[in-house]
Amino acid sequence: LWVKRPNLFNWHMTQPDESILVSDGKTLWFYNPFVEQATATWLKDATGNTPFMLIARNQSSDWQQYNIKQNGDDFVLTPKASNGNLKQFTINVGRDGTIHQFSAVEQDDQRSSYQLKSQQNGAVDAAKFTFTPPQGVTVDDQRK
Repeated sequence: LWVKRPNLFNWHMTQPDESILVSDGKTLWFYNPFVEQATATWLKDATGNTPFMLIARNQSSDWQQYNIKQNGDDFVLTPKASNGNLKQFTINVGRDGTIHQFSAVEQDDQRSSYQLKSQQNGAVDAAKFTFTPPQGVTVDDQRK
């Protein structure tokens, strides 16, 4: 996971299935190598009720959409509006401000947990925040 605020990120997940999520600040790409498909959406249209954007964008207006309770190093967020799929989002933040883990619970109680390891602070190559679909991949461009 590479993040450069505001709105730039590259998140390469390997488990349980490989997927890549990349934002160049305007377009959000979701690429699933297994199904050989890449989907492009406008980032501004994808940020509503998306807790990962709290980390990537860190705007006060995003945080105001949640009730927040702190329990030690865990911050438990529940959406104020119940119209989305998210039921609860938990972020574990160390005393030094480093995010160690986050998890999301959906309305159907499906849980996704993410562990972050080997974090490093510093400059990130701008190329990390660009995405070009591999040749032969189906592209679903929803920006139209």
